[in-house]
Amino acid sequence: MVIKATYIVESPIDGKLTRIIAQKGTKVKPGDPLVEIEEVAAPPAPTPVPAPQPAPQVITAPEVKEYSVIKIEGLRRVIADRMTESLRTAAQYTLHMDADATELVELRESRFKDYSYTELLSYIVIKALKDYPSLNAHVVNDEMRIFNHVHLGIGIQTDNGLLVGVVKNADTMDLDALAKGIKRVIDDVRQGRAIPEELTGSTFTISNLGMTEVIYFTPIINPPEVAILGVGKIRDINGKKLMPLSLTLDHRVIDGYVGAQFLGRLKELIEKPHEVLPGLPPPPEVSFNLTAISLSNTKIEATIRNFRVMVDEPEDAGGTNAAPNPIEYLLLALAGCMNVTIRKIARERGIKIDSMQLSITGSLNPAKFEGTAKTGRAGLTRINIELSISTTAPRDVINDIIKEAEERCPVHDTLTQGTQIKITIK
Repeated sequence: MVIKATYIVESPIDGKLTRIIAQKGTKVKPGDPLVEIEEVAAPPAPTPVPAPQPAPQVITAPEVKEYSVIKIEGLRRVIADRMTESLRTAAQYTLHMDADATELVELRESRFKDYSYTELLSYIVIKALKDYPSLNAHVVNDEMRIFNHVHLGIGIQTDNGLLVGVVKNADTMDLDALAKGIKRVIDDVRQGRAIPEELTGSTFTISNLGMTEVIYFTPIINPPEVAILGVGKIRDINGKKLMPLSLTLDHRVIDGYVGAQFLGRLKELIEKPHEVLPGLPPPPEVSFNLTAISLSNTKIEATIRNFRVMVDEPEDAGGTNAAPNPIEYLLLALAGCMNVTIRKIARERGIKIDSMQLSITGSLNPAKFEGTAKTGRAGLTRINIELSISTTAPRDVINDIIKEAEERCPVHDTLTQGTQIKITIK
C-alpha cells in the first residue's frame, strides 16, 4: 500500500510463509524485505478421510454491542492525514456562485450525449485556467510553482475512500481525448490498477457531487495545489438550470478578488458553451431594424418597433437642431451599453452598485464631418466618459470592472477604430 493506491505483491515461488518481517501498519522503503518464504515441493494428494459427524452445537444469544470499531488505518489513514495537513498548512477559504447552465444542459442532451458533465466541465475549466494561470499551481515551502500545463485532478469515490485521479497535460487535448483520458483514469482508480502517474502530480482538481442532492459544499484543497473546484447538483429554478460552483483557494497565494475573477470567468464560459465547446456553429448575429422617412435635407423621422424618434443635424452641418443629432444618439447608445455592461459584471462578482451617473462628451472633426476633407476618419475623434459610481467596493475592483465593460460593450467596439476613448472615474 502506497500513498494513494493498494498493490498486490505476489510471491515468485510456491512455498511456506516462515516469517513476517514487516508487520501490518509498518512503513517500509522500496526494496525492504516484507516476508520470508521457504520453497517446498507440492505435497502429495491427500487420501480421502471420512468427514466426522458434527458435534451438537449450543446456540447462544449473540452479545449485543452498542457500537462497532473500525480502526483508521491504511489508505483511510493516509486520506485523513493528508486532509488534516491540507487544513493545517493552507489558509483555505471558499467562494460560491451559481452559473446558468441551461444552454449547457441542452447541448449535452442534443449534441454531446456521449460526454458526462464532469468531462464537459473539465474542458471548460481548462479554458478558464488559461486566463488565470496562478490557480494552476503548487505551493512548496516558500515557493509558488505555476505550471505551464494543466495536470487535471478528478475526485473519484472508491470503496476505500476518495482518491484523485490525474490526467496529465489535459490542456493539450481536444474534448474527445480529454473525455477518454478521464474515463480511463476513473476506471483504473476504481479497479485498483492505477499506476503512480495517474495518482500524483495534479495541478488543479475538480470534485463533482452533482449526482447527489448536495448543492454547495466546501471542498478541501489537495496539497500542494492552491485551488479545487466543487460542483453541486444542477437544479431547475424559474426555468433555468443553475449549476452551483464552490471554489476553495489558498489565501496564502490567491486573494479573494482573483478567485472571484476566475469564478466569474468560469461562469461566463459555462453560460456561453457555444463559444468553448468544439464543433458548434457560432451563435447567429443579432439584427436591429428601423424604418426612417426623410423630412428634409437634414431631418429624418425613424420608427423603432413602436417608438418614434426625430433626428436632426447640428447647425454647423446645415441642420436646425430641432431634435438630437446622430452623434448625440450614438453617445446615448454608448451610455446605455456601458451602464448595462458595468452593472451586469458587478452582479456576476457579487458587487452592489448603489447609483451611477455618466457624462459623455464627443469631439467632432467638422471638416471631415462636412465632407470637405478627403482623407482620414470622419466624425468623432475623441470621446470622454466621466463616471460617478456610488458603491462600497474598493476602487481597484471598480477600475477592473470598467476595463472589462469596455471590452464587452458592443457599441464601444463600433467606435474603437480611430476613436480615442478616455474614461474617468470619480
